[in-house]
Amino acid sequence: MSPRSIRQHRLAIALALAYSGASPATDPSHGDLGALAAALFATVPPAALSQRDRREIAAVTRLALRDGVVVSSLAGCETAMYPEVTIEDLNGDGVPEVFVVAGNTCTSGMTGSSIWLFARRLDGRWSRRLDVAAAAYRVLPTTTKGWRDLIVGGRGLCQGVWHLSTDGVYQYARSIRPDGTPCPSQ
Repeated sequence: MSPRSIRQHRLAIALALAYSGASPATDPSHGDLGALAAALFATVPPAALSQRDRREIAAVTRLALRDGVVVSSLAGCETAMYPEVTIEDLNGDGVPEVFVVAGNTCTSGMTGSSIWLFARRLDGRWSRRLDVAAAAYRVLPTTTKGWRDLIVGGRGLCQGVWHLSTDGVYQYARSIRPDGTPCPSQ
C-alpha cells in the first residue's frame, strides 16, 4: 500500500470512528466492538450492513483496534493491517456475504494477506466460511451447492478454485491457470 493510500485509509477509519461515537482506544480482546467495527467497515456504505451485523462480524474476526489502527489480535502479530471489505451475495438469497482481505507476513506468510469470508448461518449468527492466505479473490459464475465458486490467487501463476463443501465451508477444489486450463501438476 502506498503512503497516500495508507493516509486515506487512516482518514476513512478516523471519520468512521468519529461518526460512530466509538472510542478509538481498545484492547486486542475486542473490548470495544463498536470501534473495531467502525474501523473495519469504514469504507462500506451504511445501508450495506446494519451496525449489529458489523459488530457481530468484527467479533468473529481475528482483528483488533489499537491506537485507531486495525491490527491482528494474534499475540506477536500486532502490526498494522489495512483491511479491504467487500459485500457480495454468493447464494442469491438477498442476504450479503462479507469478504475481508487483510493480513501481514506474521498472519499470512509470504503472501502477506489473507481472505476471510463471513456469512450468516441458519441460526442468524455470522461465521467464517473461508480463511486462506491469498492476495486476491474473484467470484466465478459457476456454483456448487447453490453458492458461487471462487478463484483465490496468491504469489504463483496458478490460482485455486474453491467451492462450498457439505459442511458449509469453502474448500480447495483444484488449480487453474489464468486462462482456465489446468495447472501442470493436475
